[in-house]
Amino acid sequence: MLILERQQRLLDILKQRGSASLEMLSAELDVSVSTVRRDLDRLAERGLIERTHGGAVLLDTSPTTHSGQATAFAGRMADNVEAKRAIGAAAARLIEPNMTILMDAGSTVVYAAQQITVRPIQIATTSLAIAQHFANDEQVEITVVGGKLYPRTSAMVGPLARQALRDLYADICFLSLAALDENAGYNLNTELTRIELAMMDQAERSVLLMDASKFGRRSLVRVAELDRFDEIITDAGVGDQWPASLGSRLTVATR
Repeated sequence: MLILERQQRLLDILKQRGSASLEMLSAELDVSVSTVRRDLDRLAERGLIERTHGGAVLLDTSPTTHSGQATAFAGRMADNVEAKRAIGAAAARLIEPNMTILMDAGSTVVYAAQQITVRPIQIATTSLAIAQHFANDEQVEITVVGGKLYPRTSAMVGPLARQALRDLYADICFLSLAALDENAGYNLNTELTRIELAMMDQAERSVLLMDASKFGRRSLVRVAELDRFDEIITDAGVGDQWPASLGSRLTVATR
């Protein structure tokens, strides 16, 4: 396969999936990880993708992309990338070997998943992107929580997903919401909210991953009061009022 053909194939995969790991792309194209890395670097230089730790996300969010679902998710992955990477790295440092982790489908949670290097672990997730990231890792046992697909975040929602979560247990839960004010966290709709509450009920510890742009806002559905979250991780762009009001519950991530 010629270099230009291979790079176009990489773009096609990212248009379909929104994001992908180096290992997955290497297996898909039957080339080495170093070859994929070089191709992705070239595509990033052309402004077509955003390189992430261990993979890439699509930056082309025009309506003409192959999949509206992938486009919506890619757009969320490409928003506030550096902040989400920093938050994800701080979250990944909380993981220890043999932990069981629940992960929702928020884009910041995907960045956390991409930076978890501890092995072995077990992960249960409603996120198709997270499942794909670990698909070929023999030291990560992945459980995909089934249900109805919510296209904006490539998340599994609905009664089947909630029922599946009732049978699970986790040491820690990572989730991301749409907004947070001084009283509570909020999300976009009731289906996402019910999934996140079910996850929190099944985890010993719930950690909220939120970039600073979501602070001081409300969204449609109130998820939970802030004391339901054991820790809230954000980035250095958060205002001075939040460390003062949230105290030790708040972690400000830096790279």
